[in-house]
Order: sequence, then structure tokens, then C-alpha cells
Amino acid sequence: MKATAMMTSSLLMLMSGVHAEGLTSARQDNTLTVRFGQPTIKQVLHYRKMYDKKPFPDAEIYYYDNGTYKIISQGEDHYGVYVMQGHADDQTFTVRFISLPSSDWGNKTAFHQLTFVKGDQQNVFIQNAIVDTGEAIAQQNGTYTQEINNVSHPVSARWKN
Repeated sequence: MKATAMMTSSLLMLMSGVHAEGLTSARQDNTLTVRFGQPTIKQVLHYRKMYDKKPFPDAEIYYYDNGTYKIISQGEDHYGVYVMQGHADDQTFTVRFISLPSSDWGNKTAFHQLTFVKGDQQNVFIQNAIVDTGEAIAQQNGTYTQEINNVSHPVSARWKN
């Protein structure tokens, strides 16, 4: 699982580089620099069913056109890469996220898949997650809103609620 996540993350970063040349670079000091692309959308998630170890009812996801994202909540603040199946303006679309190693996930990666469905009364999502600890995470769900992402440099974005 860990090797698959690392390979997928590396592949996603390489693929993103094809569309956004110069946004990812490695240096001799073993650091990797990934720059954000242009902002696209922002989603605000409102969880109805949550993961017991991270019972944070609201979160914000900032998306960028090169496949990078930032998520913040009352207890999370990390970055990663994503691939969207469909488009954010479709009735239904799915996003697969791989978080970069962060303290949020024990300095390891995590995989999340969220399926979004736009409804007449409200928009809903279903979330499945896999972490590198071998722990099974029950499916989560909730409602969401979606708007234009106006944050071009999300490093300073912090949870305010």
C-alpha cells in the first residue's frame, strides 16, 4: 500500500509537471518544491458522519489547476495532490486525493476519495479514506458548498471558525 501511494503520488506530480512546467523541482539537499497552480474552486464540507479520531465537522478544500490542494479544518492543515474524474460543474464527480506526508496523518500519506452529487435542495458527498496505519476508516458523508477559489497562495490560509 505504501509503495503504491508513493508511486501514485510521484506519478501525479510528474503528470502535473507536464501541464505546468517548472512548478515542481528537486534540489541536491533532498528537498522537493511544489508550487501551486492557478486557483480553481473552493469547497466547504459539512460532515454529518465523521471519523472518530478527527471529529471536525467542517473543512475547506482549496483546489489548483496543476492538481495540488490544501485542506484546512479545526484540526487539519495539510497539502496534497488530486485527480478529478469528471468536472466540478458536473451533476456528479469524484475526486481522489493523496495527502503529502504531514503531522495530520502521522507524517505519512493518506488517500481519500470523495464523490460529490449536486442536488435540488442541497449538495452531498460521500468520502472513503485509507491511511498507512492499516486502520479501517468507516465511510463518511455530509453536505458541501462550492465557490470560486480566490486564494492564489494558500500557505497562510488558516482555520478561522
